Amino acid sequence: MSGTFSRIYSQVYKNMNVIKRNSFRLADVFIWPMIFLFTLTFFVEYLGGDPKYLNMIILGMMGWRVIYFLNLEMVSSFTEEYWAKSLPYLMASPISRLELAVGAAISGLIKAVAVVLIYIVMTSILYHFTIADWPMFIFAMVFMAIVGFSVGLFTLGLGYFMKEEAFNIAFIIPDVLVLLSGVYFTIESVYPAWLLPYIQLLPSVHAFNLLKSMVGIGQADIPMLLATSAAWLSIAYVFNLWMYQKARESGKLARLG
Repeated sequence: MSGTFSRIYSQVYKNMNVIKRNSFRLADVFIWPMIFLFTLTFFVEYLGGDPKYLNMIILGMMGWRVIYFLNLEMVSSFTEEYWAKSLPYLMASPISRLELAVGAAISGLIKAVAVVLIYIVMTSILYHFTIADWPMFIFAMVFMAIVGFSVGLFTLGLGYFMKEEAFNIAFIIPDVLVLLSGVYFTIESVYPAWLLPYIQLLPSVHAFNLLKSMVGIGQADIPMLLATSAAWLSIAYVFNLWMYQKARESGKLARLG
C-alpha cells in the first residue's frame, strides 16, 4: 500500500514541479481562467448585471474548471512522457495505469482548487459574490471532480493509441460538455424536448443543475446525479482498461503496471 501511495505521489510531485518551469501550464492556471471568467461576467454586466445570472456564470465557471483540469492533467501527464521520449521508462516502472491516472487527477484537482479560490476572492471583491450554501457547493464540486476523472479516464484511454492527438481531444471534450450540460443556461430553454432525456444521461447536467439551484435557476435531481455519475465512472473505467489491453496487444504500449 505504501508503494502505491509513493507512486501516486511521484506523479503529483512531477506535475507540480513542471508547472513552475512551463509557461503554458502557468498561463493555464493564472491567466486563461481569468480571461474566460471576466469575458462572461463583463458581458452580463453589460446587459444589466442581474445578480442571479452573474452568480450562475461564476459558479458555472468554477465547476467547469474542475472538470477541465482533472481531464486535461490526466491526459497531458501521459502525453508529456511521450513528447519527452521517456514513455518507455514509464512503461518499465512499477507504476500502474490507475496509479498514473490518480496521481495526475490529484494534480489537476490541486490546480482546480487554486483557480476556484482565486475566483472566489476576485469575484467577492469585484461583484460582492458569496457562496450561500457551502455544503451544497462542496457536494457539487465533488461530483464535478468525479465527472472530470471519468472524462479523463476516457481520454487517457484514447491516449494509449493516439498519444498527442488525445491531448487535442482533451481540450475539446470539456467545451462540448459545457454546451450540452447547460452550464450558463437551462437545457429546457434551449434544446428540443425529444433531446432532453438523452442529455440528462450526462452527470455533468445534474452537477451543474445543483450549482444553479443555489441561485434559484434550475432544479437538482440528486438520484440522477448519483446514478449517472456511477454509471459513467464505471463505463470510463472499463473503456480505459479495454483500450489499455488493446494497446498492449497491438504493441502500442510495452508495459504499464
